[in-house]
Amino acid sequence: MKRRGNSEGCITKDSRGKWIARLQIGYNSNGNPRIKTFSGNTPTEARRRMNNFKKNLTNMDGLTKADGLMSEGLRYWSDKYKKPTLKPSSYDRLMQTIEYQIIPYIGNYMIQKVSTDDIQESIINRMQKQGLSHSSIKKAYEALNGFFRQYVVEQKIVFNPMVGVILPSKSQFNTKQLQVLSGDEMKKFVSVAAEKLKKGECRYRYGYGLIFVLYTGLREGEALALQYKHLDLKNRKVRIEQNLVMVTDGLGNKKRRPLIQRSVKTEAGVREIPLCDIALEAISNHIALYYTGNDEDYVFKTRTGTHLTPHNISKAVNQVFKRAKIDASGMHILRHSFASYLFAKGLEVKYISKILGHSSIQITYDTYVHTDFEQLKQIVTAI
Repeated sequence: MKRRGNSEGCITKDSRGKWIARLQIGYNSNGNPRIKTFSGNTPTEARRRMNNFKKNLTNMDGLTKADGLMSEGLRYWSDKYKKPTLKPSSYDRLMQTIEYQIIPYIGNYMIQKVSTDDIQESIINRMQKQGLSHSSIKKAYEALNGFFRQYVVEQKIVFNPMVGVILPSKSQFNTKQLQVLSGDEMKKFVSVAAEKLKKGECRYRYGYGLIFVLYTGLREGEALALQYKHLDLKNRKVRIEQNLVMVTDGLGNKKRRPLIQRSVKTEAGVREIPLCDIALEAISNHIALYYTGNDEDYVFKTRTGTHLTPHNISKAVNQVFKRAKIDASGMHILRHSFASYLFAKGLEVKYISKILGHSSIQITYDTYVHTDFEQLKQIVTAI
């Protein structure tokens, strides 16, 4: 006689009179089902032992997981293995990749049935045809490779289908030309950002702060996370050790909130930047206007005392660009302009790399060596 245990597993009586519960826990290397058995003097006892085993798998974390859907497996893998090791911003980017670039296309596939061709066509080639960046495609590739490698290590599957997947070469993608301000535009930006109204008030609340960013090369998130305690005007330097990022509150929630990360983009990102005369004067003016004596305050803060968001600061810098009649937008241009300015000044690339907080000199070369020559020429002639 055969009985079902809550529609999971199969319970039968053997020749000895024992009740045997059988549970499939995946497949062996030949593709045949692997069965685990649990015996008991009664059907209830056999079922209880089987259910206890399943509970110990922790959310089905065992060979049975390979029989599940890609959507379930990816979410479980990211939560168990990646979330504890990644910064909130990195984990958020991983989940965005999984939820929007992988699950909608192969989420309903059985994990053990996913093939190299499935991934190549449905993920990699599709993303390239849709015009997504090399960086976005690489993130999807790395997420899937990490996922399947974990399953191979835990012997849930025998073969990693990512082994045969080909990631397109970076040379196949159009690289956007880096936009930087010319020497004249940098001077114009400083002039407009520091403008005063008739009553002597600053036209732009964050004007001096933006000048400071232009002449220190801070990343947007680094600037927004900057506190007065990080400034050392006596020794003409600023210490960078944290970063503001925008993260979601969970799966399916597209709304982002600001989060101060007590670390920066790379290990090299923790650094001290010497202040040139323009940067020192700008931050001194900013302090005279807005510093209240609390070193824990954010340098870029709202009237209510909270830090700005990327949207806020982008809006502020774009207002300055517009009034200065500069065809540019976004905070990143200030950083790129400072880097190009340092190149034009003849500073060695290894020092520029340290100031910018790049993890390697190669990144500095790759980013700025191809800057338009005419732009560099304009900067040099304006110095």
